[in-house]
Amino acid sequence: MFKNIDIDVAFGLLNEKIKKIDNYEEIDIVDGLGRILAEDIYSPINQPNFSKSAMDGFAFVEKDLEINGIFKVQDVIYAGDNYIKEIEKNKCCKIMTGAKIPNNCDIVIKKEQCRYIDENTIEIMEYTPKMKNICYEGEEYTKGILLLEKGEKLDYVALGILSSVGIKKIKVRKRLKIALLVTGDEVVPYNEKVIEGKIFDANGVLLSQRLKSFGYDLEIMEYYGDEIEKIRNRMFEIIKKVDLIITTGGVSVGDKDIFHQVLENKDIERVFWRVNFKPGTPVMFSILEDKPILSLSGNPFASLVSFEILGREILGILDGDDSIKPRKISGIIEKEYDKTSDKIRFVRGKYQGGKVIVPEGLGTSSAFRSFQKCNCLIEIPKNMKVTKGSNVEVWLI
Repeated sequence: MFKNIDIDVAFGLLNEKIKKIDNYEEIDIVDGLGRILAEDIYSPINQPNFSKSAMDGFAFVEKDLEINGIFKVQDVIYAGDNYIKEIEKNKCCKIMTGAKIPNNCDIVIKKEQCRYIDENTIEIMEYTPKMKNICYEGEEYTKGILLLEKGEKLDYVALGILSSVGIKKIKVRKRLKIALLVTGDEVVPYNEKVIEGKIFDANGVLLSQRLKSFGYDLEIMEYYGDEIEKIRNRMFEIIKKVDLIITTGGVSVGDKDIFHQVLENKDIERVFWRVNFKPGTPVMFSILEDKPILSLSGNPFASLVSFEILGREILGILDGDDSIKPRKISGIIEKEYDKTSDKIRFVRGKYQGGKVIVPEGLGTSSAFRSFQKCNCLIEIPKNMKVTKGSNVEVWLI
């Protein structure tokens, strides 16, 4: 087992040990938000799939305009009508936006540029160039063109495109199945009564909702006291049902830091313990039946830091989705940070327009109210003070 490793080494081990999951399912497009395509999607039709008017107006045969300015109105065509007739000589059709134009029409003039002489006759007041005000069949793209690529994460625009060409079902990667085990004799589930000496759970709700923000619903969420055999046995049961187990609590060096014993089993590969950042240093990573187990600190902010850095990397590898993996950029810090550490320190921060602000409030690993409305973790290099105006690395969350 590796100990006291740097972040890049931890990332290397995660990528070496974790296998991308290739399980697929077919779903309705209305259930596709945030899902990852498992196939290339080609357009089954031209877009638009017929030539239509781009505005309310009158449809003409352009050659008739060369010799005439007054026209009888042959018909009125509305959006949704399947108009199959051609425009007769020296006539026009009143047409609405989105309506199918007659086959021999090659110009639409806006209604504001025409006036009625009587209820069936119009006069053109201002001419429009040929082929104007018409959306032609296949103008945006043609049948057979690649619309969306395999591996693309579907957003609302992509799903709208699929619907616009008549695609109803799509093949996507199956959602990951995740188990979260919250441990500690002192922890009481959020929906139960707490007694003196106990604390309400924060990690269960914190991490389950963070996972939900990425589109994952927990398959299993359970609470345990410091019960070594019970937790280990349960992990062996649920590993057959899930793709990832996340645990909180019991990973440091105290008498009740039980995961050293929980994971001490010939069938469990303990890959690393302790990564050189804080808070969250004692994070553990293990493998059971080729599936990852990420064991986080019981302190809420420390747990969240480890999840944002390592947990997101694991999710991205499993799902083949780089957008979930942690992303680092740089910014200018607005206030000095004069605390030094022998490890990289992650500090709560707000990033906007290239500027980074450290919020006021308690900054310990067990406190996370000051993390509210933050959108990044500021990376403070080890053994360094950061002065106001310095360039710092930030991990976006």
